[in-house]
Amino acid sequence: MKKLIFIFLFISSAFASKAQNDVAGTQAVQMLKEFYIAYNTAWSTTHNGYVLIKKLDSLQEKYCTLSLRKELKKEFKRVGLDHDELINDEFTDVAHLNTLRVTIDKNKPNNYIVYYTVFDKDASNKPIQIKIVIQVTVVKERGSFKIASVKGIH
Repeated sequence: MKKLIFIFLFISSAFASKAQNDVAGTQAVQMLKEFYIAYNTAWSTTHNGYVLIKKLDSLQEKYCTLSLRKELKKEFKRVGLDHDELINDEFTDVAHLNTLRVTIDKNKPNNYIVYYTVFDKDASNKPIQIKIVIQVTVVKERGSFKIASVKGIH
């Protein structure tokens, strides 16, 4: 009987753990969608460099870990607005947000894949579609989900 109770408790805790992971995954996906919508909107609609820097810094403070923010600040001091690790220097506009998708990377814990499609034109002015894929690591910091790292995938 004790074995049966132990097995029942073990299975129950496994299901509870999976349910918690599913909820955490859903919350992280939602956070990433909010971030990429706000971040790309700031890049696309803010034409004053000073105002853009303030907006991006505010979003990074809200959505990124302290260690990632330190890395981003170092990079900014080196290259300014010419490089943005969070979007991997890829295209950014409000129109592509209609194609934004965020999925859980089943192969790596705490990793998510951000996808969107950019509609552009090639050198001969023919319409093309460019698939943007960014791998994002999310951790919990001070009770909130935060972006810990990003990596563009080509």
